[in-house]
Amino acid sequence: MKTTNATFGQDTQMSNSLVDAMLKHPEISSTLIQQYPRYALTYLLERTGRYANVKILGDKSFEWKVLGRSSQPVVTPASHNVGETSNYPDAATGVITVDNTYLSLHDVIRVGSDVGQIIGTQSVDATDDAAGVLKPSASVLSTATSATGYTYKVYWPTGCKAVAAAAAVARIGSAFGEASKGAHVSEHTTYPETHKNWLTLNRRKLSISGSALTDVTWIENNGSKLWYFTAEKLFTDEFMYQLEMQRWFGETNMAAADADGFPGQSGAVASGGGNLMGDGILAQIDGANKDTYTVSTGLTEDKLAQFIAELSRNAKSPEGNEWVVFTGTEGRYQFHKAMKDISVGETAATGGSMQSMKSGSDVSLGVNYVSYNVLGNKMTVAYCPVFDDVNAFGNASKGEYTSSGTGTMSGTMVFLDFSSVDGVPNIQLVAKGYDGHNRNYIKKYIPGMVNPYDQNSMLAANGDDQFECQIMSESAVIVRNPLSCGVLSGA
Repeated sequence: MKTTNATFGQDTQMSNSLVDAMLKHPEISSTLIQQYPRYALTYLLERTGRYANVKILGDKSFEWKVLGRSSQPVVTPASHNVGETSNYPDAATGVITVDNTYLSLHDVIRVGSDVGQIIGTQSVDATDDAAGVLKPSASVLSTATSATGYTYKVYWPTGCKAVAAAAAVARIGSAFGEASKGAHVSEHTTYPETHKNWLTLNRRKLSISGSALTDVTWIENNGSKLWYFTAEKLFTDEFMYQLEMQRWFGETNMAAADADGFPGQSGAVASGGGNLMGDGILAQIDGANKDTYTVSTGLTEDKLAQFIAELSRNAKSPEGNEWVVFTGTEGRYQFHKAMKDISVGETAATGGSMQSMKSGSDVSLGVNYVSYNVLGNKMTVAYCPVFDDVNAFGNASKGEYTSSGTGTMSGTMVFLDFSSVDGVPNIQLVAKGYDGHNRNYIKKYIPGMVNPYDQNSMLAANGDDQFECQIMSESAVIVRNPLSCGVLSGA
């Protein structure tokens, strides 16, 4: 792509203007984004065609399903305490209380290294339910376990060690006898979780007077040339930067207890919460994988390899995944230094690459990106200038991030899983629109006494001696599986 400066004249028509072309062909934004490689997140999503194939017209939210592990978490409640040798009804049989009813009669469970079979239930403290009852009917305080929850009788063939609070209880199968009854078989399915994000409407405008009307910039790519007013450049740069910031750091203002948690319902903004905002990347992966390293002594090879292994454990596939590590200047230095002994792959001379969802082949990303192969997965380091912004985060301590706003994110590394499952990318850009209508990126001119296309026109939208350039985007970024993403930050 090549850009040249010129003057407004006979060649600058509405038909070959950038604004007109984008209104007719919104998909060219994936080519135009090459002008903004420093806005790393937006650049990668647009450049590699990671758009959600959905239609959003009358709604303001987007839902997606995530099926994690094919089992639900079952743990023992607070205050749970069962000794190693329970006398109910004999030394090899005990009771256990859990926080839900995912378990059932005849299930085989595992706690720690001990395996047992559920042989009965208790819906009243110390009182056995009738034979054949699949699940406890109520949550009660059990004197046998000192915990409130759903209590089951368990036979431990080789005994069971003491079970304390917050112990994980795994259902590993079931055991039935011959001629067992269908009514004694439980019915339980692990359904996908519903995740949701909301579209944020970003807008900016710029007034351009007649003196700035003469300077234009031409963009040439693959033989096609489009023009726009040079005065728009800084204005567009600022808009793209703020869009990048919001896609990283945005937090929704939806009412927490509203219907927004239910499938098919958009919910409402919290009272007094202003206009609708959606979650950015960091808000969506918050609570997934977090760790820190000491900036003064540097990120070690072991710490980095351990963190990558943790991410791999929660990915859809054990290997062949593709992560992008977004970081600032300090983070790039720390990552490359720690990576040199554990990586086998491309070097800084070749730059990074990533699979395009449009062509199916890898596209070159430029010199700000470096790719490695680690533990059977691909890691692409992306320089993210947003993390180096001292005006946004402060610069009191190199590479360290503090919530008080006195640190910098230069040393923070955000690992995002850019892999695809069944052709659907884990991270996608969602915009409002359908069937040719796309509100991901809209730019329009509003003429006053200055008309950008026809100064002889008798029609004007207002009487100001200028025209306005307005730009907007109604979009959001979604992370389908946040558990395979994480943040490694300097401390």
